[in-house]
Amino acid sequence: MLIAGLVAFVLITALIELIAGIEGAVSLGPVLAGLIAGIPALFWLGFFYLMDRHEPEPKQLVIGVCVLGALVAAPLSDFILQQIAPVHALEMPGLEAFSLDRVLYAVLVVGLGQEMCKYAAVRYSIYMSREFDEPMDGIVYMMACGTGFAVWVNYHRLSEQGHQVYLSTGAAQAVVTTLAHASFAGLLGYVLGRAKFSRRSPLVRGLLLMFGLLGAAVLNGQFTIVENWVIQSGMAQHPWRGVGYAAVCATAVFAVIWFVSQQLLAASPFRRDEGRS
Repeated sequence: MLIAGLVAFVLITALIELIAGIEGAVSLGPVLAGLIAGIPALFWLGFFYLMDRHEPEPKQLVIGVCVLGALVAAPLSDFILQQIAPVHALEMPGLEAFSLDRVLYAVLVVGLGQEMCKYAAVRYSIYMSREFDEPMDGIVYMMACGTGFAVWVNYHRLSEQGHQVYLSTGAAQAVVTTLAHASFAGLLGYVLGRAKFSRRSPLVRGLLLMFGLLGAAVLNGQFTIVENWVIQSGMAQHPWRGVGYAAVCATAVFAVIWFVSQQLLAASPFRRDEGRS
């Protein structure tokens, strides 16, 4: 039902365009821009929450981590990136689409910076709580943080366009971007959860976290750079190209998370408790 709600959200915006005869960009204003950024996050957050079916986390904690993603991790990421180098470096016309400079910037600056801020928001909050009591919780809370992070990203993307947005394309892009940021964070959350409950040495757990963070940064960076390339290759004439690529990328990453989460749920101690009751 939640997935159907996301599809309906995009279809409704397309229907509004059709009925109202809207053929170009529209002026959203801050309220409508906030709704387009926030509605997909609510649906995705509900979906991710229900993934943890054996011992669902307290709703207020999941929502709280989502808020941390939106109001702490995302603004902190923007601040750090602006101090290192402006994000507009990805859009510099003098660089080729896949030049080494552009790739390194997308992965090691944007991707790593964003994923580190998501990690910090979870690591220094809910991670230390008694509620973080099984590996699956790493996925749930990191995806909640990524969902909130995406609200900030989507809202400011709409704002940077001067509130002149193709309505259905903007809605679809918000849905996909939310899934993408949540999924990148979810893979890191899988490593975070496994590392916390591993019996391996602190050095090994630290290396696992480092590789998890780098993996999330690579996924984040390639998503950003290829999406920008698609946009520059004809987004103005074919806006759904960028949305289509983003959807394929985000869905593929989420499929991996779904697979590993089923393994964690099958091994959950709370599942065994249910079997004995």
